[in-house]
Amino acid sequence: MAKREIPEVNAGSMADIAFLLLIFFLVTTTMDKDQAYIRSIPKNIEVTTPPVPVQERDICAIQANSKNQLMIRGRLMSDPELISDEIVKFFRTNEKQNDPTNDFPMYSRISMSEIDALLNQAIKEAEETEATPNAMEEIIDFKYRQVAEWEKKKSALKLYGKNKLPEISVQAHIRIDVQKGTEYGLFAKIQSEVEEAFFELRDDAAKSIFNESYAKIKGRYAMDESKPDKEKLALLKILYPDRIIEVTPKQ
Repeated sequence: MAKREIPEVNAGSMADIAFLLLIFFLVTTTMDKDQAYIRSIPKNIEVTTPPVPVQERDICAIQANSKNQLMIRGRLMSDPELISDEIVKFFRTNEKQNDPTNDFPMYSRISMSEIDALLNQAIKEAEETEATPNAMEEIIDFKYRQVAEWEKKKSALKLYGKNKLPEISVQAHIRIDVQKGTEYGLFAKIQSEVEEAFFELRDDAAKSIFNESYAKIKGRYAMDESKPDKEKLALLKILYPDRIIEVTPKQ
């Protein structure tokens, strides 16, 4: 019986097919993103007068060492999931009524008449500074930014719907201090817990004041940047300002 010849397979187009498959997978595959947090870094300025000492009660210090041991406000904490709870406690303890016997930030409360008086004073100082010969542009700009801040507070109090606007101490802040040996996973967890705490605080306030969620207001503002939503977000930020200081990592 004659031996059958095996037909040859035309592989000329295999390279084209492999190339098309490669393109397909490159286009359709999603890549995992690294966890990262972007914050505005303040400019380095020369200070001519010594800063006012910050009271311990105004600092919510979050520390992590090279052994990934976590400490919040001087207390060891084994579960990073509780960081957000501690930050919420930091803001809410004296929010309703100041208690000077505890070690949490104090609140001030300002009325509309007080805001109007301070706004008029700020406007007067800004105009006088602008009219001063050879006045530095930076100083003029600073004076008008003060005017804008008082105008923002006036709008905020109108939205707040109460007699006085509560504000946490101007020195109150979150201080994140990690060492170079701290695992990035723990550092990222600290950052996410801080974000979660501010979201919770602002979300509760948004539901109480505006009867809608913080996420809904943010999402709507991202779509159309309407003035009412901008003012709502400004009020929530005044009530719960995200002042965060990140210390340069040490050994």
